Amino acid sequence: MRVLALTLLLAGALGAEDKPRLSECPPMPPGTPPPAFDPSGSPERPRLPSHDQAVFAAAMRIESVHGRSEKANRWSAIVTDGSEEEQRAAAFLLATMPARDLRALDPAFVRENVRLALQARREFPWAADTPEALFLNDVLPYAALDEARDPWRARFLDMLRPVVAGRKTRREAILAVNAALRDLVKVDYDTRRRAPNQSPADSIRQGMASCTGLSILLVDAFRAVGIPARVAGCATWVTIQGNHNWVEVWDGRWRVTEYRPDRQGLDHAWFRERAAYADPARPETRIYAASWAPAGHPFPLVWDLRQREVSGVDRTADYHAWSGGPKAALGRDETLLGVRVFRGERRESRRVEILQSGQPLAQVVTAHPDQDMADVPWVRVRLSQGPVTLRCGEAEQPAELRGGTETVADIRLQP
Repeated sequence: MRVLALTLLLAGALGAEDKPRLSECPPMPPGTPPPAFDPSGSPERPRLPSHDQAVFAAAMRIESVHGRSEKANRWSAIVTDGSEEEQRAAAFLLATMPARDLRALDPAFVRENVRLALQARREFPWAADTPEALFLNDVLPYAALDEARDPWRARFLDMLRPVVAGRKTRREAILAVNAALRDLVKVDYDTRRRAPNQSPADSIRQGMASCTGLSILLVDAFRAVGIPARVAGCATWVTIQGNHNWVEVWDGRWRVTEYRPDRQGLDHAWFRERAAYADPARPETRIYAASWAPAGHPFPLVWDLRQREVSGVDRTADYHAWSGGPKAALGRDETLLGVRVFRGERRESRRVEILQSGQPLAQVVTAHPDQDMADVPWVRVRLSQGPVTLRCGEAEQPAELRGGTETVADIRLQP
C-alpha cells in the first residue's frame, strides 16, 4: 500500500520540500497495522482520530477505493500538499468521510471545502477560539447528514459575512445568523417539499423544506462562518407518532435552536415537553445529535432507517435535564391535547377555546402554516373530568380523546 509518504509526513520526517507523491512511495509491508484507532466511538461523544491515525486511515482508504489510479494521487495530494493546517483538516475528512463520498466526490470539492473552512476560522474571532475537536467534527465537514453534497460554503460565507460584521462574540454571531437566514434564503417549512433530506441548494431552489432540510440549511449557515453546529433529532416521540429534527449550536456548550428560532432565544423550543418523555429503554425514542466522526450509534434517518453511515451521540439525558427532568408515560386517564386549525389544506393561526363538561378549560393560539406540522399548543386533559369541546369563532366540535398518549385535534373551517 502506497502510504509511506503520508505516514512519514505526519511523523515530521519529511519537510514540505521533500514530500514525494503517493505513486513514488514503496508499498507498506503486508499486515502492517495502522496506529490504534477504535472507530466505534462512544455513546456520549464522538471518537476523533489523532492526526497520525487520520493520515494512515486516509491512505488506506484511498488505496482500497481507488487503487493506484490518477484519482488516488489526486486524493493523496490534498493530504500531502498545502499548509500543515490544511493537511490536518484534509486528513481528518478523508479518514472519517462516508465511503460513498470517497468514491463519488472530486478531490477538488474537498480541497475547496477545507480552504473555505480555514478561511472562516482565520477571519472571525469566535472561529479562531473554537477548540480543535469541535472545528474538525462540527465546522469542517461539508455535509450534516446524508444529503446531496453541495458546494454551499462559499455561497453562505458571502451571504452571511455582512450579517456577522461587527459581531464580537460567538453568541452575537449565532443570534444574528439565526435571525437573518430565512429572509436571505427564502425557504419555508412545507410538507410538499421534494424530499426530507434536501441539500441547501435543493431547498433554496424549491423555496420549501422539511424540518430536516431546514436544519441542514441552518447547520451549514453556522458552519460557513466558523460556528460549530449539528443536527439533532428524535425518530419518534413517546407521546405521539412522528419524528422531528432541529439544530444544536455551540456557545460554550451545545444549545438548542431551530431554523425559525423561538422568540425567547436559545434553549427554548416547542418540543421541550415532548423531549421529557424520551425513554432510554426504547432506542427509537432516544434523542441523538449527528456526528461526523464515529460516535457509537447510528443517527436515525427516518427516510432510510437501514442506512447507518451517519453517526449519532446519545443526548437523551441532556434533553431530560433541559426539559426539567424525565417524565413517565401518560396515565390512562390523561392525554396531551394539541390543536390545529385548517382552512382547506392550509393551517391558520387562530385562537381556540377548550371547554370540558361545558366549562372553560384553556385558551390556545394555533401555529402558523410555516411552523412545523407537529408544533401544536398543548393542554393536559383528564378524561374522567368529562367530554371536551373545541370552539374557534363560530366553529365548534367535540374532541375525540385517547388516554395514555397525545391527541391532536384538527378544526376544519369552511373555505
